[in-house]
Amino acid sequence: MTIANGRGDLYCTKALDPRDPGQAAEMAVVTGSLGPHRDSRVPAAAEGGAPDSWRRRCPPVVAAVLVGLMFVEGARQGAFWRGDAFVVAAASVAASVFLIATVNLDRRSRFVVGSLVLLVVWWLVRSIGAGTASTFLPMGASILGCLAAFLTIRALDTDQRKMAALALVGLGSAGAVIGFIGLIFRWYPMAMPSQSLWRLSTTLTYADAAGLVLAVCLLMALGSSSRHWLLRVSIFLCTGGLLATQSRGPLLALACACALVPKRQYARNLVPLGGGIGLGVVAVLTSGSTGPVPWLGVALIVGAAISLVRVPDEWVHLPRRRNVVAFVAVIACLAVASFALLRHQIDVRALSPSNGDRAVEWRTGVDQFKSSPVIGVGPDRILQFDAVDGTYAHFVHNEYLQIAADTGTVGLAILLMSVVSMARVVRRVDAATSCAVAALVCCAVAAAFDFDFHLPLVGLIVGWTAGAATRRKTCD
Repeated sequence: MTIANGRGDLYCTKALDPRDPGQAAEMAVVTGSLGPHRDSRVPAAAEGGAPDSWRRRCPPVVAAVLVGLMFVEGARQGAFWRGDAFVVAAASVAASVFLIATVNLDRRSRFVVGSLVLLVVWWLVRSIGAGTASTFLPMGASILGCLAAFLTIRALDTDQRKMAALALVGLGSAGAVIGFIGLIFRWYPMAMPSQSLWRLSTTLTYADAAGLVLAVCLLMALGSSSRHWLLRVSIFLCTGGLLATQSRGPLLALACACALVPKRQYARNLVPLGGGIGLGVVAVLTSGSTGPVPWLGVALIVGAAISLVRVPDEWVHLPRRRNVVAFVAVIACLAVASFALLRHQIDVRALSPSNGDRAVEWRTGVDQFKSSPVIGVGPDRILQFDAVDGTYAHFVHNEYLQIAADTGTVGLAILLMSVVSMARVVRRVDAATSCAVAALVCCAVAAAFDFDFHLPLVGLIVGWTAGAATRRKTCD
């Protein structure tokens, strides 16, 4: 029998018969009329367990600390450099140990924790074994950040998770604003030229990573039940910012994840989504200009004002078929118009020289894996090759291949175990969890095209979305 309290927490109980006086009293305890639920399998403070007040108060405090850490490291290039990565690693270890000691995890969550711990330990072992212990960072910090964020969000109640999701959306919105300022004034490196096109890169100073973060934040914003005007502006900014990065990997990942977003969320946010697409089109259309682009600033202000318009509730609740037809028609019209306007920019990005470079990097990564298929060659070994644009690279631009080459079949098996355990714990029970699962899928797809997970900020975000995609449950 499963009973929910006012915060949306789910408690598992045995089958109870209300006609039996003793069992009826037990039901009353569970539902809260005689006090808070207390599962017999959870030890009380007197028996050595953490007090109930600690279990309730600790996760929100840790979540607030991690939010602050994400904003700080987001402003410092995603904690890519080793000093910042060490800070993320140390904070994540402290948070993880503290939460494991104070929060009771269900069986499936323990599998997630165990697999991530095993992965980070093997990454450390291979770093030391290869004689390059310093290469544990930044990827090791990213894995630890994922673990800490998952534990934190997993332990929050429903209302606290809503606030945590909005904090992540705020992170993306702040990055988008900074990136658009960089685009308007051609402020390097908040915006960066590539193939003679200026692309939004935010404080991460890497357009592809910025695109992934904005895609995840957009999906999390779509899952919110809030109708506040700030949320609509955030959706507008994240949509426009994602397009302004001109990053193919995140756009493809978002396309794969969109099917998991409830259709009603699209109808509810049709105005900011349309405005964001318009802003992104203007950003891409003007990306070939070398000087400041004041018209992009005008589009940003006008689009933000338009996004304040709220879709009437009766429109949201139109028959499903009419909603789908209207949405598909709008998207089709926007796609045709965008392709006609952006033909040159699309050709430049589609035929980018980096396509050939990445194919060479992937082949070299496969060769590295073949040279040591069991335990790998060690983290982040330089890739030596002969390509048009260079002779070496630091990363394979495919995190799965990177882990296979660096840690061998052993590391790949542990990674697969982590993915499977995480897939078993996530659930699509409402709009919030559905969009969180979509964000997780977006991260998984994007990992096949870049090295974004080498930014510990991205690891924190992945753990954040994974925790948000789980159903609140306090027993096995």
